[in-house]
Amino acid sequence: MNGMPTWGSPEARSREAQLEHELARVCAELTHLRQENRRLLEKLNAALDGTGICLWQGLVQSGELTVFNLQNFTQGQMAPHFDLWQAKLHPEDKALALERYFGHLDGRYPSYEARYRTLGPQGEVTWLWDHGRVVEWDAQGRPYRIIGSHIDITEQMAQQAQLEEQAQLDQLTGLYNRHTFTRLTRQRLAQGTCGALLFIDLDDFKAINDRFGHLCGDAVLGQVGQWLCCRLPAGSLYGRYGGDEFVAYVPGVTASEAEALMSRLLAERPQYQVAQGDCRPVGLSIGGCCWQRVPGFELALAAADRAMYQAKQQGKRGYRLACL
Repeated sequence: MNGMPTWGSPEARSREAQLEHELARVCAELTHLRQENRRLLEKLNAALDGTGICLWQGLVQSGELTVFNLQNFTQGQMAPHFDLWQAKLHPEDKALALERYFGHLDGRYPSYEARYRTLGPQGEVTWLWDHGRVVEWDAQGRPYRIIGSHIDITEQMAQQAQLEEQAQLDQLTGLYNRHTFTRLTRQRLAQGTCGALLFIDLDDFKAINDRFGHLCGDAVLGQVGQWLCCRLPAGSLYGRYGGDEFVAYVPGVTASEAEALMSRLLAERPQYQVAQGDCRPVGLSIGGCCWQRVPGFELALAAADRAMYQAKQQGKRGYRLACL
């Protein structure tokens, strides 16, 4: 039998015992490694708990993705394959995220980093910040394994958007503030859009503050702001320019239409309440500017401002129109 121990011989039983011993040793070592791996994962989760950071690994050539800790996510939210992750990318962010990912694999970037949105099954949007790096290459020098992390930044992006919106608005009236109105109107004028620029000043506003207090004055400014929103044509821009001054850009109107609009604003002027049943009209002086050829913002605003002061000099509660 070519020197092989026969079945049931002492040599065979000894060989079998050695194999069983080796198998038991391997099984024990495997159990130990699994226990150690579980302990390491517990330590990882404990260390990252509350941070929102998820660690992931990608096998570049097979596309397999593994997430080691879920944090605020559920298992079903994690794409187990690169193609599934790619399919979840928001259309507006997909090109950038993929360019950064493949740019790192190609060696154009020292690491992969991207901020992007994903879409859930019901269209829910999640903002993620992703960072990763290739850690292993195959025998041909091609990227084989990439490890990284991502964090849910949806709440931070919502807060940032809210702050950006607040920075554009006048806190008292909710209209655009001076800076935002100027920027947006400049953009409209740069497109060659015809229209009118209105400069509205409240008459005798200081007397309201002096007689009824600044809280009443603030309420009047807020009411005038909301009144403007309801009275100006769709597509108009309006804002509080400062103090008791309001501005509006009304696109697509002729000089006669601008005059009709200012006349209607004066006829429908807002009211404010100083006591139960005691409502008083707000006096307005309006200056307008129309143009044949689109002017610069400063030129149009200066013309509307001068027209407003002319209306005040003629007795207030009126309007004047300048044409450029």
